[in-house]
Amino acid sequence: MKAKSFFLFILLSLSLITLKAQTTNLSPQEFIAKVKTTKDAQLLDVRTPQEWEAGKIATSNCINFNDAAFKQQIEKLDKNKPVFVYCAAGGRSSKAAPILQQAGFKYIYNLTGGGYKDLANAGVK
Repeated sequence: MKAKSFFLFILLSLSLITLKAQTTNLSPQEFIAKVKTTKDAQLLDVRTPQEWEAGKIATSNCINFNDAAFKQQIEKLDKNKPVFVYCAAGGRSSKAAPILQQAGFKYIYNLTGGGYKDLANAGVK
């Protein structure tokens, strides 16, 4: 009986280890609605600092996806709070989302089919 219990414990432990957060891809409308209804949402803009300064959402964090230190810089964010990642058109954020997942972020929402301008035009602050 002890061997069976031990085997079940190991099996359960392995399945919990393999459970990973998944990225949820959202259209601009879905992304905006989810941001507005999510407590403790972290907005992550992965454009360059120059793009961010030219137009930004005040509550966003800018961490340049193209920066060699991107992986180290995302460690400053809270992995337990939902992170909403976007860029100018969806390319960089789609590449950043799996990196966030690998880093241990639990709730990742990626803006697809749009970018910063869609958020700004919708009044996301």
